[in-house]
Amino acid sequence: MIDVRFILIIYFSLIFYIKAFAGYAVILIYHKFDEPDSPSTSISTQVFYKQMKYLKENNYNVVSIDRLLEYIEKKNIPEKTVVITIDDGYKSTMKAFNILKKFNFPFTVFLYMEGINRYPDYLTLKQIEEMKKYGKVTFGNHSYSHKRLARPEERKEEYIERIIKDTKRAECRFKKLLGFKPYLYAYPYGEYNEIYRGVVEELGYKAAFTQDPASTGVFIDRYIIPRQPIVGNWSTMKHFKKILNTEPLDVKPINPPIGFLKSSLIDNFKAILNAEKPEIYTNCQLYITEHGWFPIKKEGRLLTYEDVIPIRKLKNRVGIKCKNRKTGRFATFFYMILKKER
Repeated sequence: MIDVRFILIIYFSLIFYIKAFAGYAVILIYHKFDEPDSPSTSISTQVFYKQMKYLKENNYNVVSIDRLLEYIEKKNIPEKTVVITIDDGYKSTMKAFNILKKFNFPFTVFLYMEGINRYPDYLTLKQIEEMKKYGKVTFGNHSYSHKRLARPEERKEEYIERIIKDTKRAECRFKKLLGFKPYLYAYPYGEYNEIYRGVVEELGYKAAFTQDPASTGVFIDRYIIPRQPIVGNWSTMKHFKKILNTEPLDVKPINPPIGFLKSSLIDNFKAILNAEKPEIYTNCQLYITEHGWFPIKKEGRLLTYEDVIPIRKLKNRVGIKCKNRKTGRFATFFYMILKKER
């Protein structure tokens, strides 16, 4: 039986492809600084300083999220663009702040609102006010509870209400402490699904950010913007330089799509490569968190993997990586899939 929807997606992808872009943005995400007891989420300030120095000495275009959104709106991201973000709002953020000031870099802090100005490990209002005076800090919402909101345990209507309640509670405390309503959102743990994404958009946010480890192009969904985690083993200078030279890949996932799986199997993986010249992309591979990397077939714009892939974990990231023969760089695309707990 012919899948009409699939044929239409291919047809419109062929007609309305996105033209090649001049540049792309790498959005960096940090959490803690100089906290060795949290090795999976911390980076030493010594290494952080080296990374910021590298950006400055190599003439990277370090901009705010607002400026990046302007670039995306105008369909033109300058080459070597970088955005710096810090999640949660731990007190050690102040160590990063002191370094960022030295380089005159803008940055964004996504605040876990239940903890801010309340729990010992998190920023106080006085510290937030100090950062606000710098004039190059943007603050965003990182939820009130910092729970795994992408994993529903109830009916759809109740699930949506839970997300709305958490978000509005965070907004209320945010406005009380900072004096304004946030317009940027970062998903707790970087986890999302199609329902969660839709709620964030409906609530009026300008953009929302994940922890999918990829770069950002002008074609990006503004409510599923990827960021490169710089934590743990991924905080080295070697990895830092590698991701700065990794391009975004414009891909439309077909099977499975973003969000919830219909079964515990990925049967006949399919995706569409949206590129002006798809022939420049070679050596394409597919990644599933619990399985790693393996080769996939590329025919024109169509990417396929016909074998059945069993899925056991509740959360997986799907990645696609191809080599750009024109630039010599790898290009990647990542997205999240989840098994329903019920």
